[in-house]
Amino acid sequence: MEILPVTISPSELIEFLFLQLDNLPDERKGLNKTYEIRDMVIAAFSVFFTQCPSFLEHQSLMKKRRGKDNALSLFGLKKIPCDNQIRNLLDRIPATRVFEPFQTVWEWLKKNQILNHFKYLDEEILLALDGTEYYSSKKMNCLHCNCRHHRNGTTTYYHQVITPVIVAPDKKQVINLEPEFIRKQDGETKQDCENAAIKRWLLKNPASKKNQKITLLGDDLYSRQPICELAIEQGYNFIFVALASSHKSLYEWLEFLEKNKKIIKGQVRKYQKNKLLYYKYKYVNNVPLRETEPSLIVNWYEVEIYDKGKEKVIYQNSFITNHQLNDERMEKIITSGRTRWKIENEGNNLLKNQGYNLEHNFGHGKENLSEILLALNLLSFLFHNVLELVNELYQKARSKLEKRKTFFNDIRALVKYEWFEDWSELFVYIISEGEQKRLINTS
Repeated sequence: MEILPVTISPSELIEFLFLQLDNLPDERKGLNKTYEIRDMVIAAFSVFFTQCPSFLEHQSLMKKRRGKDNALSLFGLKKIPCDNQIRNLLDRIPATRVFEPFQTVWEWLKKNQILNHFKYLDEEILLALDGTEYYSSKKMNCLHCNCRHHRNGTTTYYHQVITPVIVAPDKKQVINLEPEFIRKQDGETKQDCENAAIKRWLLKNPASKKNQKITLLGDDLYSRQPICELAIEQGYNFIFVALASSHKSLYEWLEFLEKNKKIIKGQVRKYQKNKLLYYKYKYVNNVPLRETEPSLIVNWYEVEIYDKGKEKVIYQNSFITNHQLNDERMEKIITSGRTRWKIENEGNNLLKNQGYNLEHNFGHGKENLSEILLALNLLSFLFHNVLELVNELYQKARSKLEKRKTFFNDIRALVKYEWFEDWSELFVYIISEGEQKRLINTS
């Protein structure tokens, strides 16, 4: 695993969250304020960061037995609240109140040139967009829930979210940014949708805010003129899937150009994991995206990847982009468009199936609980990815246990039975005895 020249510890990342919590208003009435609001937020975060639903309960028992606990030494949590206390208080806090650490991490990565390792097409960063569902119930609901009405008379209430993720073709890790919730907006009665949510995210997050050239990646839902125009206005480039079924006018133009031999065709041979692949492509610049005027002028390409060994097509898709297309850059354009899949494999699917339990109902509440819990879960995912990029002890501990599930199984068991003075001691405990002294000295 590549070791980058800078480092950051779990405690330093958690401090990014602490700094924002100092400004949280306390709207509780009465004198019963045994627990500070920041303690409640950090307590919830600790459960997601350790991927241990019983973390707080175990630390309460450890404190009674041994007079010390990992909640304090690892997370700075002086008092350990119970689950109901956490849920009741967090329900009052909008999830946006814990969004600032996403931006703080971005700035740290940029300042220390870690983001340079994610640059690919035209020295730009690739930002994949996708929506996913993270809560559903037949009973529990709130004013912000969307709903599905079924033929049998029942209703499913659900929450969705857009999770923007920085991806790179040669990087296993992803860097997730602040999410955008797909929820009924204040005062609205109609349901929200992914299309409206991504427009809100673009308006709140112009490329100038990131001070970085960025190309957006997305599926067919995003390749509509209002979204493409807004992306350009906000300083982004884009590569979006564009299917014939949803772009009738565009494909009528392409059919006409194909008949008149105006579409350029080419092929690139590429060895990938000892496989000989043929990237067969065709493209055209400057075609109208829609029939209605004024129409945005875009560039279109189609790619078909043929596996010579298996003698079959293993991938086929079509895209629109505002990047100019030519034979010299088609391989990178194609690779960039395909990298969108990482938001599923290394993003949402990992969050759902590899310990973060994205779709688990951690609590719904009446106002904000489900959203702030999700935000803290996504923040823990971000911190883990950053540590895997730059923290040598974390990298070696992960390599020692190989599988992500094994790593967090050990974390859960260790923090339950053993007390650790800090995160370095915990990681060194996992690593082999022969390396302990050297790693402590170099850390």
